[in-house]
Amino acid sequence: MQELTRQIIKQGYFAKNNKGSDKLSTVAEVMNQIKNDKIGSIYLILGKERYCSEEIKNALLGKLSPQEKEFNSSIYDMEETPLASALNDAMSVPFFGDRRIVIVNNPYFLTGEKKKNKVEHDIDGLLKYLEYPLETTTLVFIAPYEKLDERKKVVKTLKKVADVVENQPLKEIQVRQIINQRLKKNGLSIEPKAFDTLMERTNAEISLAMNELDKLILLCKDEQVISEAEADRMISRSLEQNVFDLVSLVLSRNTQKSIEMYHDLLLSKEEPIAINAILIGQFRLLLQVSILKRHGFSQGSITTSLKIHPYRVKLALRTVQRFQQEDLKNAYLGLVKVEKRLKSTDQDSELLFQLFMLQFCQHAA
Repeated sequence: MQELTRQIIKQGYFAKNNKGSDKLSTVAEVMNQIKNDKIGSIYLILGKERYCSEEIKNALLGKLSPQEKEFNSSIYDMEETPLASALNDAMSVPFFGDRRIVIVNNPYFLTGEKKKNKVEHDIDGLLKYLEYPLETTTLVFIAPYEKLDERKKVVKTLKKVADVVENQPLKEIQVRQIINQRLKKNGLSIEPKAFDTLMERTNAEISLAMNELDKLILLCKDEQVISEAEADRMISRSLEQNVFDLVSLVLSRNTQKSIEMYHDLLLSKEEPIAINAILIGQFRLLLQVSILKRHGFSQGSITTSLKIHPYRVKLALRTVQRFQQEDLKNAYLGLVKVEKRLKSTDQDSELLFQLFMLQFCQHAA
């Protein structure tokens, strides 16, 4: 077990602490500043929470009248358009208004990422602009990445001069608050179990949850309440969620239902390699959470260390409380062996899974 722990740590699942920007802000703080007309010249929105970055973008654009928006706002995708186009726009004086807003999406040149169809970007031009930004322009970089390449001069400079927005995944309680606000606005309520279903099937990720909520609002607007039955019928389940249920069956040593569920996944045209890979990922996560919990880490500390959504950690903690760490280890190692056989032999995947279950059930934690 100690060797497995060392391997997991060695694979880089524990994040290092990084110093934040002197101007680091939360999404809520920036939204409040925009509401009170305290708008900065340069923003760097860091993180993958698309819903929140869209909220900031819309709040900024909402400060322009329809006429101003037509002449004084623009959005550029750096995977398709040269940076010079955005900079030329940013350096232009606004027409029929006091402010120009330029949105720069997917600035991959701030990361170590390489693109096949590489667009030429004027990084030197950006560095010059950052030295003397135009006061009448708000330049916004929306960077949906886990991290930037801190070695690059452009990243260091941008972080010094920009209002850096920490766009991290929202906590479950925050997601529930936003959903309740949307429901209240539409004159709807939701049954508690329906709410739980929405959270579970979207992993409490706000972007996914709001997409599913929009469907439920359209469906249930006449009834004025979203029932558990409608939530269960309308909210789709991902392969990961189905596999999470399979994990519980495996750990409970329910061989018959485990094999039946694996068979159903194959009937739904899921690839055996993909199913097994997700199973391995789930058990790896459970092992990581179990190890960190044993070392005294809190739920928040585990979330920070593993850099995953808080709701996934919550579900993992709930699972590891019910099962032994030795079981998690045996299942993980057994599935790694299945993966090797799937890749190196022509053995039937269902047979391999059945053999895995039989061998796993022989181990008593």
